[in-house]
Order: sequence, then structure tokens, then C-alpha cells
Amino acid sequence: MRFNHTLLALLIAAVWGFNFIAAKWAVEDFPPLFANGIRFLAVLIVLLPFLRVVPGKMRPLLTAAVTLGVLHFGLLFWGMSLAGGVGSVAIASQLNVPFSTILAVVILKETVGWPRILGISISFLGVMFLGFDPVIFAYWDGVMAIIAAAFVYAVCAVMMRQLKDVPALTMQAWVALAGLVGSLALSLVLEQGQAGSIDSAGTRAWLSILYAGWVSTLIGHGGANYLFRTYEVSMVSPYFLALPFFSVIGGVLLLDEVVGWQMFLGGGLTIMGVLIVTLRNNKRAQRPAGKVKAHD
Repeated sequence: MRFNHTLLALLIAAVWGFNFIAAKWAVEDFPPLFANGIRFLAVLIVLLPFLRVVPGKMRPLLTAAVTLGVLHFGLLFWGMSLAGGVGSVAIASQLNVPFSTILAVVILKETVGWPRILGISISFLGVMFLGFDPVIFAYWDGVMAIIAAAFVYAVCAVMMRQLKDVPALTMQAWVALAGLVGSLALSLVLEQGQAGSIDSAGTRAWLSILYAGWVSTLIGHGGANYLFRTYEVSMVSPYFLALPFFSVIGGVLLLDEVVGWQMFLGGGLTIMGVLIVTLRNNKRAQRPAGKVKAHD
């Protein structure tokens, strides 16, 4: 990759990493589902011109949009409202990669060899080590919500395989609409204090909503789409594994989060396992059909 594109990849990882901090600040002043809804309102304001009907694709498109916008991001914001820190949950969110591989085996009947089995095992072992940290154990329910969000994202990734010909901005616009309507509807049923939170929310919370809506979605996903159109996935995706490191650094600097040896060990194992799975998945995808080896 060209040097400026390498910097862009790292910038995207940083943007997504600090998005966990933005989400944490947002749910301090807003109910989590309500925060997710108004975040997608900010996204939809920008992407409304791209909200178009895609003939023959609307059923899978809407299903994927609801799964991603309501379930995945709803669980993410709910998890952040339960979590006491951001580093551990950012690490746990990376489990979407091994989850995607497992679902590809179960649903798409792909074969998986020992390198990816090893990578999946290491990544889950790393998350287990996170639980040994007394600080993280105190909000293990938040970590579990983030793990559930990672699983839902993996489910959505399988759905997206049917939507490769749908323009990225159109897809994001439908996700924003589904996230807005679905999250606000669930918030009315499950949460309280939405009107009061609008009156009492501080500047930091509103800026966090805008960051999650505009910077993370438009710059992060827009930049990622540009890189994936320019380079092979195998060259780009490993850079995004730096996301948890930016979250950990941000947690220490901005939230006074304490990082113990359990987080270093668990985080290192998780990222190493995810890296193995990522590289093997990319290597497999580059091979011509019928030439995938059994040990992949």
C-alpha cells in the first residue's frame, strides 16, 4: 500500500477505536437505544439522497439493515451503558471475525482447517482471560452484550453476501433508516427519560452522537470502502486490528481506565487469534474456486 493509504487505514482504525469512547460518553446522558436512534438520525440526514429502492433486493436489504442498525448497534450501545471501560469491550468486539468464520462453516458449508481452528480458539481464550481481570469481571454483562453484538454483526456479514451489487451508500442509508425507526420504537417500549435526556444532555454527549454518526460512519466506513476498492482485502483488513489499541489508549487517557496484565494478555491473545483467522480467510478468498486446500 502507498504510504498515505497506510496512514488512512490507521486513521480509520483510530476513528473506529475512539468510537467506543464516543458511545460511552453518549450513553452517560442518553438511554442506550435512544442514543442509537438519534445517532442514526444524524447519519440519515447526510445519506437521505442515497436512500433508493433496489429492485429484487429489498427483502434481504431490509433484513440486513434491521439486523445491523437495530440489533448490532443496539446491543453495542447497550453494552457500553453496562461497561465500566472501553478497552475490554473493544477487544471483545473483534470476535466478529471468528464468529463470521464459524457461521460460514455452519450456514455456507465452507471447510475450515487447523490454522483457522487454532486462531478461533486463541481468540476466545483471550476473551476468557479478560474475565480474570477483577475490574472487567465487575461489568462482565457489558462484555457479554458486546460479544452478542459481534455475533449479530457476523450474522449480518453472511447476509451481506447476497447484497454485493447494492451500492455501499445506499446500504448505509437503509441501515440508518432501520436503525432510526427500530431503535426509537424499542426505546419507547423499553426505556424511560428520553425527553428529559434531550434537555439535560451536555455538549460532550451531543458531540459524541455526531462523532458516532458522522465521523465513524462516513469517514470510517467511507474510507474503508475506498481502500477495499483500491487494494485486496488481505492488504487492508489487518490494519483494522489496531482498533482495540486505540480504544485502550483512549480509555487510559480520556476515561482514566486502569489496564491490568489480564487485559494485556487477554487482548494480545484475542488479537493474535483474530489476525490468524483474518489472514487465512483472505488467503482462502484469493484462491480460484476448486483450489482451496483442506488445511485452510
